[in-house]
Amino acid sequence: MALSGTPGSSFATVNHNHHRTRRAALNPFFSKRAVTSLEPIILAKVNRLCQRFADVIQNGEVIRVDAAFVALTMDVISQYSFAVDDDYLSEPDFKVAWKETLEGAFEGGALLRQFPWMFGFMNWLPDRWMKKMSPSMGLMLDWKRGVRARVSVILERNEGVEDGDGDGNGRHRSIFHELRDSGLPEKEKTIDRLCDEGTILTGAGTETTAMALTKITFYLLKDRNLVERLRDELRTIMPTSRSEVTVTQLEQLPYLVC
Repeated sequence: MALSGTPGSSFATVNHNHHRTRRAALNPFFSKRAVTSLEPIILAKVNRLCQRFADVIQNGEVIRVDAAFVALTMDVISQYSFAVDDDYLSEPDFKVAWKETLEGAFEGGALLRQFPWMFGFMNWLPDRWMKKMSPSMGLMLDWKRGVRARVSVILERNEGVEDGDGDGNGRHRSIFHELRDSGLPEKEKTIDRLCDEGTILTGAGTETTAMALTKITFYLLKDRNLVERLRDELRTIMPTSRSEVTVTQLEQLPYLVC
């Protein structure tokens, strides 16, 4: 609990029955069917990243690929969680400050593990003091405030159109729309509780996948034989029309499932 600073999240819930209730509300959003339905949003973001990479190649620019992947995963999980994102993929540096925020949060979490009383103390201190005393802790608090702002808009029903075509432009229902309108007890739908859940979702849904993509890219570039093997398999499913490659097709490739 102290490590994450999110006592209301499923991640930090110790009691078995209480955790089961909270986790059951989230499980439908991470089923294979649910993730497959997210495919249009993922494809839109991946295509945007590919265009950025193409521009970089043409311009001879040097970029941080780890920051690029964090921008990708942050935009996707934000769309899924809140039906809106900050379009970090369009930032010139892929919003590298966000990656630093994540790293700072993890550093802060390590400190909180040893001194759990510090989180309440940090919330009590003025922001400018906290940032001077511990920049990493300041970044962690900024992250939580950003999540709170998005969850608040949804709970207050001030976000505008909720239903749409799921094109990645914020016109669709999200995890927190569904949690807001779910059968969970009202005490499970308070702003503080859902903000804790949102903090964990955005953190876990960003750094984990981005790190996996970064390491995959490193090893592919290190060994050209791996790249050629992957390309050979991808060529077998490349569409002949304007249709996109689907997750279902990718799951059939031996190299991607071995």
